Amino acid sequence: MSIGLFHTRLSAHNSLLGSPVLTLDLLVDTVHKTVSGIASVFASTYPPVNFRARVWGNYSEAKLTASVENHIVLTLSGSPSGPLSQIAETFHLKGILGADWASGFVDYSYVENGQEHYVRHAAVSQAPVSQPEPGTHHPMPLYAVALQQAQASGDLAQLKSVVRQGEQQLAQHGVLQSALEQLNAEIARLEAR
Repeated sequence: MSIGLFHTRLSAHNSLLGSPVLTLDLLVDTVHKTVSGIASVFASTYPPVNFRARVWGNYSEAKLTASVENHIVLTLSGSPSGPLSQIAETFHLKGILGADWASGFVDYSYVENGQEHYVRHAAVSQAPVSQPEPGTHHPMPLYAVALQQAQASGDLAQLKSVVRQGEQQLAQHGVLQSALEQLNAEIARLEAR
């Protein structure tokens, strides 16, 4: 187990067809033995379930009598807006995980549309962390506000500087060509005045 802070993404479900799938994105603080994050429950049954809550709680390490290794006893609560909110808690979880936070079983409940749903003995496993597809890039700033301000002020030097930044971005990612051509045309028009 890591010392300090670490992130884990867990999935919990049982083998019943159409049963909900719980995904936990958790930040674990091993110094204070606290946990916080997001819980999402999804089921494609009718009516579909698409529940989400901010969660918080704590954990302890326990040695079960029949086992040689340590286990994690995890307790979580949750609501749509966090622990300091006046909104009632809509999520509860209790479970036992392996010391590596990668397996175990949980019982949880969630409230959706005013009705409480209970899921018992859901198997826990590591959930894949979504990664961008190869060749895709993270969004880059497009400098729209800076362009508008430079254009509104009539500051030609500032406008040229913003366009140069965009050109550098274009050289890296090749996605802004037509927008930069329009900006260069606007600069040429302003210079012609």
